[in-house]
Amino acid sequence: MSQTHKQKIAALLATTLILCDLISGSPAHLQARQKNNQTEWSEEPTPEPTEEPTAEPTEEPEPTAAPQPNETPKPVKKYELVSPHAKYYKGGMKGIHYRKVKGEKVYHLYSYTTDSVKLVMSQASTFEVYGGASKKEVKKKLVTVSSSGVVKCKTKNKKNYTLLKATSKVTGENCYIYIYFNEKIESKSGSKIKLWEKKKATVSFNYAKKKLSFEIKNKKIASVNKNGRITAKKKGTTYLFVKVKDSDKNQCRIKIVVKEEPWIVSEKDKKYDYAEMTRDLRKIAHKYPGKTGLSSLGRTYDNREIWCLRVGNPSAAKKLVIDAAIHAREWKNTQVIMRQTEEILREYGEHRARFRSTCLYILPMDNPDGVTISQYGASGIRNAKLRKKIQKIGHFNTWKNNARGVNINNNFPAGFSADKKKDKKKGKKRKPDATTYTGKKAASEKETKALISFIKRISPKTVLNLHSTGSILYWDFDVSSPLHEKQYRLASEIKKRNHYRMMPKSSSTEEHGGFADWLVYEKKIVSVTVETGTVPCPLPHSQYKKIYKRNKKMFRWFMLSY
Repeated sequence: MSQTHKQKIAALLATTLILCDLISGSPAHLQARQKNNQTEWSEEPTPEPTEEPTAEPTEEPEPTAAPQPNETPKPVKKYELVSPHAKYYKGGMKGIHYRKVKGEKVYHLYSYTTDSVKLVMSQASTFEVYGGASKKEVKKKLVTVSSSGVVKCKTKNKKNYTLLKATSKVTGENCYIYIYFNEKIESKSGSKIKLWEKKKATVSFNYAKKKLSFEIKNKKIASVNKNGRITAKKKGTTYLFVKVKDSDKNQCRIKIVVKEEPWIVSEKDKKYDYAEMTRDLRKIAHKYPGKTGLSSLGRTYDNREIWCLRVGNPSAAKKLVIDAAIHAREWKNTQVIMRQTEEILREYGEHRARFRSTCLYILPMDNPDGVTISQYGASGIRNAKLRKKIQKIGHFNTWKNNARGVNINNNFPAGFSADKKKDKKKGKKRKPDATTYTGKKAASEKETKALISFIKRISPKTVLNLHSTGSILYWDFDVSSPLHEKQYRLASEIKKRNHYRMMPKSSSTEEHGGFADWLVYEKKIVSVTVETGTVPCPLPHSQYKKIYKRNKKMFRWFMLSY
């Protein structure tokens, strides 16, 4: 290539560089580059260009177009409360008197004074307590709200109401939020409950049971059902935890103390006398009001009450009677039936249906004067004339009769006159004694009259007579069916449970003026006599546990199922 041609190419390249630098707006750079180019071109010849393969052009990302003046911007989200369970409607702002919002829809939330509430808005917001029950309450800051929308209430044991205003940082719009704070759960029964073993109790609260959940810490001591009914199991201390179901922190704890229930009727009393029985009857009636009733059938000659304890509904169609100690020396049965009656009463809640349809009458001591003589001799009688008479008779330890020396169990109008005629034929002249004297005439004694009047008044279905001794049953009275069949069925059921021997017909089931004789022969009332014990009367205290254990199932069946 000629020198001239090379110079033309160099000039062309320089011009091109100058144009590029002009476009980039850098004159200084242009001058430096021009100088360098001239030097390069003047020093070395430019080599011939060689042909190289042309690379495929790469696609470059398209530049983002700038918004045009007439283009619509993207819409901003609607300003609203998006917290769960919020409802949006007009009115309904209970308890708000200060700055109440009228004519506008307001968001409503329900919570508890124990729980914090998180307000979640669709846009960034500021928050303030706007209204409340009064201006004074708002100033006291009983309800507060943080910059992040966390609402807290300070009045734990009192309902509270608040009205909050949320303002959008984006649009400046306002939203009003009403929150109803329900109070902390409280037990109306107190923070501590005492229960006897096997007893039940229902704790009440300032909330409906369906809104609560219950849990006992130690289930061996007590248990609780879904309705809050607590059942004591054994002696000890545990805790009941109660929680409002839809709350985080609204809960309470109740201490449960289970103790062994003390008995009213003691098994340790070796001589269970009239005074102890009277005391226990009054305590039982006081402890079980509504379930029991204590009344007197009349007074004895030495001014003692013939007590009757009612268990169950007095208006019930079915009435049952258990009586004891019509014979003075058989007073151990009084203690047995008193203890058994208390046991049934301790379980009364389990047998409510039974005692709505059945009324049970307990006559624990038909002959209280005679029992006193058997236990304490003539000195136990307060009436001077009676005491003097009894002292002449003697035989106090085996005494069966009342304070006038009459055997009450031979003084009823059932075969009484027949015995009198027999005695007259034999030339016997009877007088008051300790065991056999039947009295001048039928129903001559106060105790006899009281029992007759009582039976006529209530018309019981069945009477169970407790006597001693022998562990046998007298049932086979000389009566026709169907009464005889009823007698047999009752005696058979008793035998199944206490295994006493059923006695055949004998002089004991003939008409001799006995209480059972009068009931069966004259009143057509089913009656079986249960003779407890295995040794002569008065039974020693060592017989008590044996009698109680052997007859427990029988008594429970008669009281609860017969």
